[in-house]
Amino acid sequence: MALSISVMIIAIATLKGFKAEIRNKIHEIQGDFIIDSGKNVENGEPNPISNQDVDGILSHLKVKQVKRAIPTSAKACILKSEDELEGVLAKGINRNMVEEYLSSFVRAKSPINEVNWCAISTTTAKRLNIGLNDEFTAVFFTSDSLGNNRPRARKLVVRIIYETGMEQIDANSIWLDHTITQKFMKEGFQYTSIEVWENSELYVDQGQLTGNKIPRNQLKLYLNSILPNPYLRVNSLEEYNRQIFDWLSILNTNVVIILTLMMLVSITSMGTTLLIFAIERTRFIGLLMSMGARTTQIQSIFVFLSSLIAIGGIAIGNVFAISVVYFFNKYQWIQLNEEIYFIKNVILHLDFVELFLIDIVSILLIFISLFLPAQYIKKINLIKAITFK
Repeated sequence: MALSISVMIIAIATLKGFKAEIRNKIHEIQGDFIIDSGKNVENGEPNPISNQDVDGILSHLKVKQVKRAIPTSAKACILKSEDELEGVLAKGINRNMVEEYLSSFVRAKSPINEVNWCAISTTTAKRLNIGLNDEFTAVFFTSDSLGNNRPRARKLVVRIIYETGMEQIDANSIWLDHTITQKFMKEGFQYTSIEVWENSELYVDQGQLTGNKIPRNQLKLYLNSILPNPYLRVNSLEEYNRQIFDWLSILNTNVVIILTLMMLVSITSMGTTLLIFAIERTRFIGLLMSMGARTTQIQSIFVFLSSLIAIGGIAIGNVFAISVVYFFNKYQWIQLNEEIYFIKNVILHLDFVELFLIDIVSILLIFISLFLPAQYIKKINLIKAITFK
């Protein structure tokens, strides 16, 4: 019983911790919501947003509910070193914001004193065979007056090498000054998205400040209400990175299977325990029957005793699971392959509300299920029970 309960608690804590760590990683570099063009297609070059629309949206985001809102400009490009070529998406930001985006992921850096700085991942650096402070060429394509694509090259200097551990980001993105990417966009269209970080301490209700805590989707409704054009859209972090979070949602199935199996084990174990009690106390049952005790009264005695054992097992399982979570988070016993799982270590997240629900549901299900094996008492013959040895 204790083992089953502890496995259920640890399984849920592992799943929550795994999801939370991955979400926090993406949250740091993309925000809670992304406003961009509805014409964008997955893995394609982002479509630009007019400066007028960006200015209008930013004016509505100067509220306490929004922690910060940063417009970014992204442009597809080809990176060329002496020996290698690599196609990536160049994300243009203000140099003053690069630390806020990548501070948790920086592996090496040097002072940024020029406009043509860039930040590349360890993955890209290995593929291009370059390192910190090395120069390489980035080739962008722009449309001329006739609509033809023309290549434009720029020399970039590696000032930051970062590693998020997420292949979708590390292998496909570089960061550079937004003045470079904006040069290759149409006049009046200098940005491709606005990334919004919410202030979790304050919330939005129809655009007005409120002291009441309301769900996150209310902020999304507010963002949708301030969009100046129908071609713009608002995506949550989960919607914008659908492939990653769809993969994470599959893990829910594994946890459901574990919970179901462990609950069945608990119910079967307690049912078996009750039957053993009843068989061992057959003479006692016969004695109670001869004294006029009703079958339901005798059944309730055995159900009560089995329930006490179940509650004791649940209590032991709780203590064991909480201890495992504490020491696991403190000592980080298990290391993961970051290229596969996106994180090096799993931090178990234990929600005591969920812990309480697991305990209550387990007790109720076990208590109800015990009445089935308790039916065995009805089949006991009084004469045979008294003479049972």
